[in-house]
Amino acid sequence: MTLAIIEGLMVRIEDDNYIIPLASVNECLELADVDRKEKKGKNMMEVRGKLLPYVFLRDFYSYTGEKPPLEQVVVVETSDGLAGMVVDEVIGGYQTVIKNLGTLYKGVEGVSGATILGDGSVALILDVQKIAQQAGYDHNRKR
Repeated sequence: MTLAIIEGLMVRIEDDNYIIPLASVNECLELADVDRKEKKGKNMMEVRGKLLPYVFLRDFYSYTGEKPPLEQVVVVETSDGLAGMVVDEVIGGYQTVIKNLGTLYKGVEGVSGATILGDGSVALILDVQKIAQQAGYDHNRKR
């Protein structure tokens, strides 16, 4: 039996936990309303004098509940550069055993695996490259 263990950053949207592979994480920032900009129809925020594209994971996964007053941006490294993933809350580091996706989750965009948390709940492991591409941040594609 082969086990794949990764270091991850656990984040939360509403009551659901997700894992972002720590190898992809560059930094975490707060997203205030004054930091939000839109350029060519894409969400952007200014970070150290440069514009950073970001995607609301709440919208990407079709959450309908109310967003928190202060959101968190996990800045991730993709093959096309940096992108932000906006979440409700950053929980912290988490060492996780990757489980294969069952048939229920095979078609979910931007998910590369899952893990079972200590309380028995499932946390999906995010594929940050796919999310960035689906969100339109693949600089090699026209949207």
